[in-house]
Amino acid sequence: MANFPLDKATALEAVSQTRFKSSGGEAYWNFSSAFGGWALALGYAAVQEARPQTGMLASVVASFLKPLPESGMMIDIRLLREGRRTNFVRAEFSPETGAQDDALVFAADYVFSDIKDKPLDYTCAFPEVIAPEDAPPLPNEPGPKFLRRYDQRVALGQPFTAQERPHSAFWVRDAADRPWDAKALLALSDTPMPRTFFVDTTPRFGATVQYDLHVMCSAEELAACASDYLLVEASSDRVYSGRFSQVTRIWSRDQRLLAISNQLAFY
Repeated sequence: MANFPLDKATALEAVSQTRFKSSGGEAYWNFSSAFGGWALALGYAAVQEARPQTGMLASVVASFLKPLPESGMMIDIRLLREGRRTNFVRAEFSPETGAQDDALVFAADYVFSDIKDKPLDYTCAFPEVIAPEDAPPLPNEPGPKFLRRYDQRVALGQPFTAQERPHSAFWVRDAADRPWDAKALLALSDTPMPRTFFVDTTPRFGATVQYDLHVMCSAEELAACASDYLLVEASSDRVYSGRFSQVTRIWSRDQRLLAISNQLAFY
């Protein structure tokens, strides 16, 4: 899938077996930093280059330490633990000019593990939303460049309105028709707008500080979604004093819960 924009933007140049160079986040640029979903996908790509994983991505926990650069960046990969079924691998991003610990801009711990059939199965309720074919498109111009990488349809909630609850849901697909896989799911997971956009008519931009994603599907279930729309549902428990929480659920069209993320952001 090297010809898709996401794969071109996450291409790497090997410096050593565990160190890589990235050209930067220009193709997925946000307002003052590269798109966080791009960084999550880039770290995943570097992990797979350094230590190819056969198990499915289970989770990632990431810290956004500084703005992500538009150009050159170095990525270091470190194995934290290799178990019989579960592996833990860390990716650390630093500016191309140096890789001192205090220069890190992003760090993420990725967990990979096989999916095993178990007797219990529970899923929360799928939200009441309109179909993607009936949902109005979200304009991607004017706006940050990363928005052009997605076709987004507003299924629930309206940005820049004072809603009683900052709850939204958008049908989203890759604008270049790229099929879904773990890397694309990581990038998709950070597409929801700041929760401040749904409690006030005045735009109040936010920046993710701490982020986690938990994958709740197999590679086969994700591949079965092909390049169809996925529903990205987001809400918040608190918007308060310059910070907000955000819970995101990613659903397939047939109402399968594929992944859940939580984050803390500052505004």
